[in-house]
Amino acid sequence: MFTRREIWGLESDEPFDSISLAYAQAVQVMQGRDPSDPTSWRFQAALHGSVLQPPPGVAGWADCQHGSWYFLPWHRIYLYFFERIVRAAVLEAGGPDDWALPYWNYDRPFPANTMPPAFREPTLPDGSANPLRLPPPRRAAAVMNGAQIPPQVTSPAAALARSNYSSPPTPSFGGQRIGPVHFDGGFGAIESTPHNVMHPTIGGQSFGSGVCGGALMTDPNCAALDPIFWLHHANIDRLWNVWVSQPGRANPTDAGWLGQEFAFYDENGDEVRMTAGEVLDSAAQLQYVYDDMPSFRLPDVSGDQPDEREAGRPPELAAATDEPFELAGGARSVSLSAPSSSRSLLAGPPAKDARMLVRVEDIEAERDPAIVYGVYLNLPEDDDADRLAHHVGNISFFGIEQAQDPDQPPGGGVGWRHTFDATDAVNRLKQEDNWDPDDLRVTFEPVGLLPAPGEEAPPEDREAGASVPTVRIGRVSVFVA
Repeated sequence: MFTRREIWGLESDEPFDSISLAYAQAVQVMQGRDPSDPTSWRFQAALHGSVLQPPPGVAGWADCQHGSWYFLPWHRIYLYFFERIVRAAVLEAGGPDDWALPYWNYDRPFPANTMPPAFREPTLPDGSANPLRLPPPRRAAAVMNGAQIPPQVTSPAAALARSNYSSPPTPSFGGQRIGPVHFDGGFGAIESTPHNVMHPTIGGQSFGSGVCGGALMTDPNCAALDPIFWLHHANIDRLWNVWVSQPGRANPTDAGWLGQEFAFYDENGDEVRMTAGEVLDSAAQLQYVYDDMPSFRLPDVSGDQPDEREAGRPPELAAATDEPFELAGGARSVSLSAPSSSRSLLAGPPAKDARMLVRVEDIEAERDPAIVYGVYLNLPEDDDADRLAHHVGNISFFGIEQAQDPDQPPGGGVGWRHTFDATDAVNRLKQEDNWDPDDLRVTFEPVGLLPAPGEEAPPEDREAGASVPTVRIGRVSVFVA
């Protein structure tokens, strides 16, 4: 049994510990291998995304699953075989025989919400260049200078509160029942936040020149070239274990989901295939645990499970914006109008188990602006207002270029969508007597980094005078489900 440990716990005293140093040295070895070698750094990164065509006979190239209920199992298999490849390199170099991939739990107070030291140090202890460090423009300058990533970006609380893995119409933990797809808009709550929002927060807004010449984590075709990618995804994988260990949680039992197979490569460079059903229990099936859940086992869910597709009631449209609008890097508020026929859905007490949903639809952009927008309901203009009380979710545009590519399945469908559960925010506004169906506003506000204690606010990552890619929003609506 291997234990994946939290990176800040390893590096509490020194920038490098035996686990992080062995990782850095293994990365050096993998980066030195021929890109056609399945155990090389570039080949492994290309399994997630690449603008290059795959070599003849290669399976699983640029096959990352995003925006569907395969997001979690695909990335778990991906990390599992990557970890085996790294471990083989570690052992060959005489490193720790219990080496396992660390994870970065960024949802903890300073300094754990900053880039780990081993990923900022210019050199390794022997004086050689540190392959874990990526200076700007490959990572956001402020992140590399020690800025804090705010809880609004790092917190998985909203995702962990979802009780279902994939059931519509309310937001689910694991994603919608679509796919396999390289990119689509059926995001689960855990993929939306913290996964999607962390990518551009780490990568930054500099796009550089050439293939993967700019912010790596911001571009899905380049993201896995950044060594921090793997620790970020290990944390998302850990949160899947956290979620399913809670009472009343269960993974899908759908035969199609369980039997869906994906192709990868092992430490010998051989093609291997695994299904979602073969990776549900990380301890029993894959022989690894996380240090905060050392005895994890999949909960017993024996017996018939309810069909998640039957959960909930059809959503009813209660209010919506009247026309499309654009986001161009600043805050933007839009008003929603409610027809008289739906006022009863908004004005009266909610029906039992009713949920209030905010849906942002038909999202289009030629390029990811690398800006995370917080989405707020009826946010007061007072700067001292409790923003989190009005916060219903975040929007990142990670992968929007791939989703709109006509050459990518599911056919380049234009128009992403995000759905947020705003029930708690609405109930709070009603209790405070601040709820007016005739005055519904949704605000989009960029989420910035925080300075380290005693430091000045980090500067904007974007170069002076650089234009901000525009995002077009077709409609914002409120549904009752």
